[in-house]
Amino acid sequence: MGTRSLPQETEYMREALKEAEKAYALGETPIGCVIVWRGEIIGRGYNRRAIDKSVLAHAEITAIAEAERYLADWRLEEATLYVTLEPCPMCAGAIVQARVGRVVYATANLKAGSAGTVIDMMHVAGFNHQVEVVGGILEKECTDLLKRFFRELRAEKDKPYPPKELPKEFFQASAKELAPKLVGKILCRRLNNGEVLRYRITETECYYGEKDTACHAHKGRTARTEVMYQDGGITYIYLCYGIHYLLNIVTGQAGFPEAVLIRGVEGFEGPGKLTKAMQIGKELNGQELSSAGELWLEEDGSKVKIERHKRIGIDYASPKDQNRKWRFKKS
Repeated sequence: MGTRSLPQETEYMREALKEAEKAYALGETPIGCVIVWRGEIIGRGYNRRAIDKSVLAHAEITAIAEAERYLADWRLEEATLYVTLEPCPMCAGAIVQARVGRVVYATANLKAGSAGTVIDMMHVAGFNHQVEVVGGILEKECTDLLKRFFRELRAEKDKPYPPKELPKEFFQASAKELAPKLVGKILCRRLNNGEVLRYRITETECYYGEKDTACHAHKGRTARTEVMYQDGGITYIYLCYGIHYLLNIVTGQAGFPEAVLIRGVEGFEGPGKLTKAMQIGKELNGQELSSAGELWLEEDGSKVKIERHKRIGIDYASPKDQNRKWRFKKS
């Protein structure tokens, strides 16, 4: 692979960069391509995969198709393809099949580069066509555009969005999976006067099946634990030491007893404190989590860091179960 930079190479790569900027403006990964034949640009393309909802809508594929229409021929032996990011395997295959004479790219593709970075499909001995490759042309400008796009994308993903209710299907996963996922979610309680209290969950604890000696269902089905054997998405509320009500979210599929104890919310650390603050009592036991009722959960995209700890207050459990790190806390 060469790395030479000639004035015309930079000029054509700037044209490819203009195509990449079109993708950027549409919220697509900014990759652009032009194809030059006898000093003339005969094909242009930019990434449209998300907009077109097609894995084929890569910049190179679009540019190749336009160039072939211009020449009324699928063979592009005399053409040079300029692209802002090293081609992926699909595009590299199309380049070889179209007999493109040269490929000039700006930025190495560290995850899927198929012109020599990850694999080299341009110089496979058994293929009936070999492609000359030049890399690193206008590398900084094209790399900067990609970095800016992904930086902005990460920032956008980290932004909270308007809260939305967690559907019943969310709670069909196991308690082991959902206990950490519930940290950062929003616990909602509608009071009798219509006021809605919302507190972000800061700590949870997993209880999983009859073999878990810390689980209330360890000794099997009882009138108290029957609710734990139901489909996920309902409440399990019980009185602890005759003083505090504790709120658990039943999870998983019917027939297997499991639940996640909500141990804390922002402003009220401790399962008894949060139920008192949110006016949650035994009358809500067994209720479906739904905004049509009095208790439900929401998410707003907020990201939280989570710590794993041993469960507490289970001296009655086996040493093995006492040592399980099934308590999850916002760090």
